Amino acid sequence: MNCHATRAVLDLHAEGRLTSRREQAVANHLASCAGCRALTALAPAAALPPSSDFKARLAAAMKAEKKSPTVREEPALNLWPRDLSGVALAALALAFLAAGIGWSGLPSQKGLSDEEFAAGRIP
Repeated sequence: MNCHATRAVLDLHAEGRLTSRREQAVANHLASCAGCRALTALAPAAALPPSSDFKARLAAAMKAEKKSPTVREEPALNLWPRDLSGVALAALALAFLAAGIGWSGLPSQKGLSDEEFAAGRIP
């Protein structure tokens, strides 16, 4: 294992959440690399396990929240008429512009005569 891969899993190593194979690879790397060993010394100690009644307290708090949820007033979003009309107006304007350009009869590019083309005069 290299330093980059080891440093990526140091937190999992401290928590004891690595597979045995990965744990052995990290341990071997830490034995040979002083830089990564120094990082493990600076890392905070693993979190303490939750107290024995933690699950019961969490379940009770979740039941209480389910019985009386906090009511939040969400603002009413009435975007349909305003946004749709803006999009429709823009599409209509583009359609009129395209139709005007198409029906004007003006060429989109100026054609070159053979002499201009041969002379290299490109507009």
